[in-house]
Amino acid sequence: MNSPTLQTYSCVIIDDSQMSIKTLEHFISKIDKLQLKGSFTDTIDAMAAFWTYGKIDFLFLNVQMEISGIDLARMLRNSVKFVVFISAYDNKAIDAFDKDNYFLFKPFDFKKFEDMVNELILAEHKNKEMLL
Repeated sequence: MNSPTLQTYSCVIIDDSQMSIKTLEHFISKIDKLQLKGSFTDTIDAMAAFWTYGKIDFLFLNVQMEISGIDLARMLRNSVKFVVFISAYDNKAIDAFDKDNYFLFKPFDFKKFEDMVNELILAEHKNKEMLL
């Protein structure tokens, strides 16, 4: 059985802020098990490229863009293992979307980012073990 520490996890970032993208790219580069597939400031470009990636493990998705991050998450739901919403606000409207949401609030903090990623990977690994 694969250990969660040996597996790599694919990531895509969709955020209209280049500064946020650069920060998340840096965070992802600091965690060996994460592999960045692509970063996008434009949701249309992201949608066009996304389908070439196949299944993605982590999608870091800004809530407020030209196409709502919530709407985009709904469209990509079956192709993404974990959708992590990015927001500068504690947006209660997101809560109505799904009780199993994950959030990363601006300004970003590496420790919180790392803890969240590790928690999700560990939970997924435990769920797989329970199914065996």
